[in-house]
Amino acid sequence: MENVTVLDRMLVIAAVACACALAGGAAAGDAEIVPIPEFKRWESNMIEYGRKHFDERSKGISEGNVWYYDGQRVFYQIADYTGDEKWIEAAHNSRETYRGYILENDGRIPGWRIFPHGLQMDWERHRNADSRKAAVLLAKESAFAATGGGADEGLSRETAYCINAYIAAEHLGEPRSPHLEKSVAWALGHINQWFVENSSDNWAPFMFGLTCEALINYYDNVKKDPRILPKIKMGLDECWKRAWVEKDQAFWYRANDKSKGAPDLNLLVAPAYAWVYLQTGDVKYRDRGDKLFAGGVKGAWLDGGKQFSQNYRWSFHYVKWRAEAERRRTGIPRKPGKGAI
Repeated sequence: MENVTVLDRMLVIAAVACACALAGGAAAGDAEIVPIPEFKRWESNMIEYGRKHFDERSKGISEGNVWYYDGQRVFYQIADYTGDEKWIEAAHNSRETYRGYILENDGRIPGWRIFPHGLQMDWERHRNADSRKAAVLLAKESAFAATGGGADEGLSRETAYCINAYIAAEHLGEPRSPHLEKSVAWALGHINQWFVENSSDNWAPFMFGLTCEALINYYDNVKKDPRILPKIKMGLDECWKRAWVEKDQAFWYRANDKSKGAPDLNLLVAPAYAWVYLQTGDVKYRDRGDKLFAGGVKGAWLDGGKQFSQNYRWSFHYVKWRAEAERRRTGIPRKPGKGAI
């Protein structure tokens, strides 16, 4: 998936800076850009909790730490977004933990620990040979790399991560994986199992979010497969209908406990709403995405490194896609320079 660069940030700000400070939103067709709710808090949380998780090398490979869900990617995005190079050091701290773990195990690590984006970003920035080697190992030697995941929705995360690993390896110069197309077909089948066949009694909205991320990565960077947009759109509609907990402003965690929302995970799903809004122009996806985004920003527990990375793994894309979709809707042109949203 493309990186959020300093230029991207300027374009985001230019697209949204003209927004009036109204609490309410504008209807489709209005010549006003609707502000992203809780945007300033999203920015300030990024800095506050980024400092807290800046260096967790001493904590090792525990899944509660910031490397999990790709802390290296998160900190590189913060560095690009803020233009502050000090965050590159934080990215290198996460790199030391995660890349070392991959190399020590020759890439043979569990399928839920596959995070190639940060390694790819490190290679693109620094041409670090060990980062390239580690990313390629994920695509070739990790638990499900030889199969591409699985047809059953119980392997949805592993399948999504295989897709991401294959795409990263290809961007690093490796030949396309013979399993990529199969993995994409399986990921689309997982969405059917959740929302058409209703064959899972314990599905999780955040797992659907990870599947969306991988399919969007494929769509935007490999092939504009016409199956992907309608499947993601249908899944988002069903998630909203089945899993939204209004009192908590969040989706529930899993289908076996629908009593409360899990706002820690909102921002693993919200970017898919912004992407569908960008593709379709339907403001329903903007408005639902905004509720999900705001609920996550306000309600997520960010003291944990894992949760911090979950929230900033790809929420930069929410901001970017949401702003670009608003620019298209209103016809307000991009303007150079920075400004407050």
